[in-house]
Amino acid sequence: MLLHMCWLLFVFPTVLQGQHREIGRIKSQLPHISDSVTYVDALNRLAALYQACQLDSCGRYASLARDMAIRIEYPSGKARALRNLGNYYALRPHRYLSYLFYNDALEESRKAGDSVNVSQVLMNIGIYHYFTGKLASANEYMAQSLKLTRELKEDSLHALGLGNFYAINYTDSSTKAAANRALDEAIVLAERYRDTRELLYIWLLQANVHNEEKRYEAAKAKVRQVIDTAMADGFDYYAMRGLLEMWEYKSYLHEPDSLVYLQDAVAHAVTGGYIGLLLPQVTQLYDYFQQHKDTLQAARYSRIALNIMQQQQDDMQQGEMDYIAYSLQDQTLDSLKMQSDQQQAALQKTRLAQRYWQYLAIFVVAIIVLLAVLTWFLIRSYRSSRLRSQRLARVKTEIAAANEVLKKNDDFKNKLISLIAHDFRTPLYNIIDITGFVNEDILTPEDAAGMVMEVEQTATATLTVFEEILSWMRTQLSGFVYRPHSFVLTDMLEMSARNVQHLLREKHIRLELHIPEGLMVQGDFEMLQFIHRNFLHNAIKFSPENGVITITAIRKNGYVEVFFRDQGPGVDPAVLPGLFTYDSENYARKRTGKGAGLALIICRDFIDKMNGEAGAVNNEDGGSTFFYKVPEINI
Repeated sequence: MLLHMCWLLFVFPTVLQGQHREIGRIKSQLPHISDSVTYVDALNRLAALYQACQLDSCGRYASLARDMAIRIEYPSGKARALRNLGNYYALRPHRYLSYLFYNDALEESRKAGDSVNVSQVLMNIGIYHYFTGKLASANEYMAQSLKLTRELKEDSLHALGLGNFYAINYTDSSTKAAANRALDEAIVLAERYRDTRELLYIWLLQANVHNEEKRYEAAKAKVRQVIDTAMADGFDYYAMRGLLEMWEYKSYLHEPDSLVYLQDAVAHAVTGGYIGLLLPQVTQLYDYFQQHKDTLQAARYSRIALNIMQQQQDDMQQGEMDYIAYSLQDQTLDSLKMQSDQQQAALQKTRLAQRYWQYLAIFVVAIIVLLAVLTWFLIRSYRSSRLRSQRLARVKTEIAAANEVLKKNDDFKNKLISLIAHDFRTPLYNIIDITGFVNEDILTPEDAAGMVMEVEQTATATLTVFEEILSWMRTQLSGFVYRPHSFVLTDMLEMSARNVQHLLREKHIRLELHIPEGLMVQGDFEMLQFIHRNFLHNAIKFSPENGVITITAIRKNGYVEVFFRDQGPGVDPAVLPGLFTYDSENYARKRTGKGAGLALIICRDFIDKMNGEAGAVNNEDGGSTFFYKVPEINI
């Protein structure tokens, strides 16, 4: 339970009740605020209010407040904006970046004499040290914060610090008694000020006390109070935290509805922008639905997990760039001030030098020194130039290698897109055509029912292919990797044939398999199935009505050769030699199936990776035969 509570420690200074009314009021006033300091304070206020209900808005308003505070040189506004940015990145989560902003906020707060903000930042830094395993440092910062809030008589903020002290120390037997006393005092102060967000946090801590004492029903009742209040007031963060707590209690007690609370927690995290905190829980949901064969739910949580990882990568890049830009801006201002001071000192020195009669002698000495420095500088520059040239050569080599990797990954991406487009274009067009007939009400109920069944079969087959390709893609995220296994050829071909049954029925085509029993091949399953689907689609596409497609296989010189023979018009002899290469544009024009050219190029690439060969010939009695061969496995 402690993990859930400690995330609360990073954020949420006390705010007034009626948060959403307050947000609406401030936003309506923004266009009418003419004073820059007041405007920065309003932006910071909005950032703080949004922390518990919409994280993206919190980050946006904090960034605006920081930039404007820097422009108008408003130290206190800048310090509070930096603290809000620290809170934002703590919940993304990007803890180290939040720590950097907290450190800057502490420095700016002390410069501005903003003791309230100092106490809040000290509290946040203490929690960061707790998460990094530095308990002694965490308690030291927390003690400084509590001392300051006590001196300032900021009772509401003091209650938050006491709750944080409990959350950090209640598991340590040596500090547990002090932690419990701190929580009791925090409860009294929180009830006195009736701040909703602070009460929600304190209630979660009280639920933890009940849980520690094994009074599970009392713990659940307190968490239910948190959930209901948070949902009623629009606090998605606290609703998410409460739902997670309830899920853990119910899971521990083996109650049947525990999973519903976890799903609801993920939903609130997505709505409020806190989903980055729940990657382990999303992964757990994905694994659960995968095990229970619920592919739709599994796919949903798979997409959420991918979005989380992409968000974390984007946050890392954008957040670090944002911090660097802010740091450089401060350094530029310091540099300009330093240059001004140096210029003033130089002018003063010049005025003093003019009073002395030794001016000429000093000038001569200065020239000599300057020449010596210049000589030293030229020698140093020459050496530095050589070092830079060497470094540049190494960097160019590294960039060339990185570009090569990017080129391969881009080629992999393009092939994956073509692979998916090829396998899903035809069945999806078929589904669209069928549903178009149904929508136009030109079919009898019996025909419509038959077409609906066909749509279901087509969609099921397409989903199966999609699951196979998706599983294969997960193993290939870093580029094409060949992992050979042994497969029974007949099983693979029958599976591919089932996926095109609706196409065979449409043209009344008979498919004949002449495969030796038990014949096995060595290769990558999804690569082979892509080749089978492609060759079958091409054969069906160019076969006449009532035609016959024959698939045969033979063993020859340690290889298995597989032939797909159709009765179509055949391949133009002019394009046949380049059919599986990038010179096959003429083939794509004359055999009208769209996408076939690139698909055949991918087939050839897959066959090459499996140490095999692929090709096509025209039959003497009409039609064409596409074939490939891969190593045989004898059993």
